[in-house]
Parts: sequence; structure tokens; C-alpha cells
Amino acid sequence: MNSNKKLPSVSISDSLYQSLITYQEKNKIDSLDLAIVEILTQFFQLGEEAKRYATVEQLDTLAEKVDRLSQQVAALSQVKANTIPTQQSAIASEVSEDWKDIEDEPDEILHDFLEYK
Repeated sequence: MNSNKKLPSVSISDSLYQSLITYQEKNKIDSLDLAIVEILTQFFQLGEEAKRYATVEQLDTLAEKVDRLSQQVAALSQVKANTIPTQQSAIASEVSEDWKDIEDEPDEILHDFLEYK
């Protein structure tokens, strides 16, 4: 026994119709009716705990993204390990060099101050 119900026809805007056609083509659905049924099924199952399956293509894309992210994390970890000690050493040497010049400055400032009085 077939429990499917026939729906009344509806009129939709050109932009909505184009979106429907695009959805049908993207998902390789044979007919517009089946595309509409799939969209309605997905819409009404959003609140339910329905089983959702990813396509093989979606899984492959996700695996590629995970691989790229893993490589980027490894590269960043390596850069961080190599860069931080070098930066700290550079900063320390700059501070020690600048400190020699700073020692004379307060005396010079005081001397200039006293001359203008």
C-alpha cells in the first residue's frame, strides 16, 4: 500500500526555482520532485536524531583538510621551537648593548638641566 500523498502545485520565484535546480544538479538527483522531497526530509529531520551520512567525496575532502592542518601544525611547532630561543638571545644582546649608552644619559640630562637654570 502506497502511503505517499500528492501535494498541491505551488508557484515560486525565479531565484528560488534556480536554487532548486542548482541543488538538484549539485546532488545529482534525477527529478525536481525527488529534490523537493529530499529538501523537505532534511528540513523536518533537523530537530530529530536522524542518522546523517557523509558522502565518500565529503569524507575525502575532510581527510585532506585534516592532513593539511596537521602539516601546518607540525610546521608551526618547528618554527616556534627554532625561533623563540633565537629571538630571546637577540633581545638580550640588544638590551645589553643599549644599556651601555643609557648609563650616561641621566648625567647628561642633569647637566643640561643645570646649565639652563
